[in-house]
Amino acid sequence: MIYINSVVAFQKCISDDHEEISLERVLWISPDQSYVVLVNIDDKHKLQLPYFRDYGELLRLLEMEEVSISSYEPDLLFLNPTDEYLNKYGAERDQKFELIKSIANKEPEIFWSESRGKLIRSESDRTGKPQKTIYRLLKRYWFYGKSINGLLHDYNDVGVTGDNRKINIKTGPKTEDHNFIVTAKDKEIFKSAIQKYHSALKMNLTATHKHMCEEHYNEGFYRKHEVKVPIINMTNCPSIKQFRYWYQKEYNKKSRLAAKVGNRKAEIKARALLGSPIEEIHNPGALYETDSTPADVLLLSSDYLTVIGRPHVYFVKDVMSRLIAGMHISKTNSWVESMMALENASTDKVEFCAKYGVSINEEDWPSKHLPQKIVGDRGEMKSKNSNNLVNLNVRLANPPSYRADLKPYIEQQFRNFCGRVKELIPGAVHKEHRERGELDPSKKSVYTFEVFTKIVILFVLEYNRKALSDDFLVTSEMARDNVDLTPISMWNWGAKRSLLHEEPRELIRYVLLPKEEGVVTRRGINVNQLNYACELGVKEGWFEDEQIEGKHQIEVSYDPRNSSSIFIRLKNGSIVQCSLTAKFKEYEGMHIDDVKSILNFKKKKLQMAKNERYQIESELDAAAKYLTKLEREKMNEKQKGMPKSNRYKNKRAKRKLESRITGSETSWTARRQTDEKVFTCTESKSTLQEDTSNPPLSKMQLFLLSKSKERRLPNEQ
Repeated sequence: MIYINSVVAFQKCISDDHEEISLERVLWISPDQSYVVLVNIDDKHKLQLPYFRDYGELLRLLEMEEVSISSYEPDLLFLNPTDEYLNKYGAERDQKFELIKSIANKEPEIFWSESRGKLIRSESDRTGKPQKTIYRLLKRYWFYGKSINGLLHDYNDVGVTGDNRKINIKTGPKTEDHNFIVTAKDKEIFKSAIQKYHSALKMNLTATHKHMCEEHYNEGFYRKHEVKVPIINMTNCPSIKQFRYWYQKEYNKKSRLAAKVGNRKAEIKARALLGSPIEEIHNPGALYETDSTPADVLLLSSDYLTVIGRPHVYFVKDVMSRLIAGMHISKTNSWVESMMALENASTDKVEFCAKYGVSINEEDWPSKHLPQKIVGDRGEMKSKNSNNLVNLNVRLANPPSYRADLKPYIEQQFRNFCGRVKELIPGAVHKEHRERGELDPSKKSVYTFEVFTKIVILFVLEYNRKALSDDFLVTSEMARDNVDLTPISMWNWGAKRSLLHEEPRELIRYVLLPKEEGVVTRRGINVNQLNYACELGVKEGWFEDEQIEGKHQIEVSYDPRNSSSIFIRLKNGSIVQCSLTAKFKEYEGMHIDDVKSILNFKKKKLQMAKNERYQIESELDAAAKYLTKLEREKMNEKQKGMPKSNRYKNKRAKRKLESRITGSETSWTARRQTDEKVFTCTESKSTLQEDTSNPPLSKMQLFLLSKSKERRLPNEQ
C-alpha cells in the first residue's frame, strides 16, 4: 500500500556492476488513484520540485519488487526538536510558515508548474517577499513531508564533519601579545608532553605545559650555574589555555583520570556502568561471593589478660537472594580459613550455632548447599588448593587484582557489618591510625574471640531477616508471587527452582583441605614427617605390604591447624580418617607449623652434634694409634726369634689362666689391688709409665698350668 508521506526507494543503474538507490516521498494521491505526486529527498542541499507519476505503474513496480517502501526519514532529530530548541527558534519558524500557508494547502494546483507560478507570484505581491524565498520555503516544506518543523533553522548540522578544519588565523578572541596558531605538529608535541610529564611523572597540566615549552619551544639557551638554561618567549609558545583546551578535547574523562591515578583506578571510578552484576543470575546458589576483612574491633585473649588485635571475618553471600550463606571468624587470613567459610556455607547451621550457645531451627538459616559458581578474593582463591573445588562441581572465578567492584555485594556487606559492629561492641576501631592524644580503643576491649563469634552469628541471623536494599531488582514473577523482600524469603522462594546441590561433610573437607603425597611404610602413612594409621589399614595389612590398593604413594588431605589426623580417599570413594601412631602421640592437637618447628629443632641439633663427631672420635683414634704402636713394639720384642706358630699354642690353657688371674685381682674379697697402669698423652710428647717386667708365675699357677696341659694332651692325641 502507498500512503501520503510514504518514502519509495527506486534503484538506479549507474553501470553494469553498480546501482544506487534514490528516495522519493509521496506528497499527494489523487482521489481516483490515477496518479501520485512525488519529490526527491536524496540531498537536502539540492532541493527539487515535485512531479506527477502514474499510480497504477507505481503499484506494479512494487508488486514486481523493482521498488520498495523505505522507513528512511531524513532527519528525525530535526523534525522532533526539544522544547528548548523550539522556544528559541519556534517564532521564526511560524513566521516562515505564514508566507506559504495559504498556497501550500492548495493541492494539486501547487504541484502543477503552470498554476504554481501564478500562486507564488500572487503571494510574493501580497507579502512583499521575493519569489525565490517562497520557492525555497516550499521545497523545504515538501522535503520534510509537509512538516512545519522543516522550516526551522537546522543548527544541528552546523560545522564541518569529519576531519578537523585547517585554519590560517587564530580563532576566538584576539590579543595583542599572543596569537599562536596550533598546528598538527604542535598537537604531536602536546601528546608527547602528556605522556612524558603528565602520565609518567604525574605532573599537573600547568607543570606539564611549562616543561613542554622549555623542551620544544625554547629560543636557545644561556649558561648559568654551569648548566644550559632554555630561553622561553611565551609569545611564540602555545598558551596554557590552548594546551588545556586540546587536552580536554583529545582525552575523555576516563583517559584524563587514568593519567592521574592509573588505568586500574580509572577503570573502577570512570568506566561506563551499563551492565548488571546479576544479569544471568536467576536462582539461589547460581553464584556465591566470598571475601574477608579485618573487623573494626579489638579482642582479648581467652584469659581476658591480653589484647590480641582485630579478628578476620569471612562471609559467603548468595548473589541472587543476598542471603549470607556462611561465615567464619579467624585470627589470620589464608586459604585454610577461607576453606572453613566455604565448608560452613555448605553444611547445616543448627549444630554450628549450638556450639556458641545460639539455638536456631533449620528454617532460621536454611543455606547448607554448594553453589554452581563462586567468586572470591584473588589472594586466596588463586592458590592451587582452590582448584579442588572442581571436584565438588563448583566453578571458580577470580577477578583481576584490585577489582573489588567485580564482587560488589560482598564488599557492601562488609561495610554494613563494620558499621553495625561499631554500634554494638566496645573497643571498636574508628580510625586506622590514631593521632596523638586520641583514646586508645584497646582500653575498652571486653570481648573474647568466642563471644565475638556469637555476636557475628546473631548479626547474620538479623541481616537475613531484614529488608533488602533499595537497588534490588524485583521481577514481575516476584511481584506475582507476593514475595517478602528479605534475603531469607528470597532464598526460600528461589530454592524451589534453583540448582542447589549438597555433598557429605567428609567429602567437602577432603576436597577443600590442602593435599600432600603420603608414603605407605611399615610404620604407617608418612606425611609431613609424621606417621598415621587406622584400624582398617591394620585389618587389611596396608602396612605389612607397604601399599594401599596397590599404590606405595597415596594422596592425603590434612588440616594444618591440627596434626592429629589426616584423610585419605579409597577407590570406592569412601573417605578414611587416620590418626597419629603411638610414636607421635606427643604431637597430637598441635598445629602443623609447631610440629615442623620441633622437628626442625631436632634436625638442627642432631646436625650440630654430627658436625662435632669427628672431633670427639679423634681423641680415641689418637690414643688407639699410640697404644697400638707401643704394644706392637713390646710384642715384637717378646716374640723375637720365636716361630709364629707359638702364637697359637696353649690358647685354651692361657685363656683360662688369664681369666682366673684377672678375676682374682678384681674380686671384691681381694685384700690388695695391683697398681694401675698410668699413661699420659700430649700433643707434643707422649710417655708411658708402666711396669714392663714380666712377673714370674707362682708355684700354684705353675701347678695349675701343668694340670691343664695333662688333661688336654689325651684329647689332642
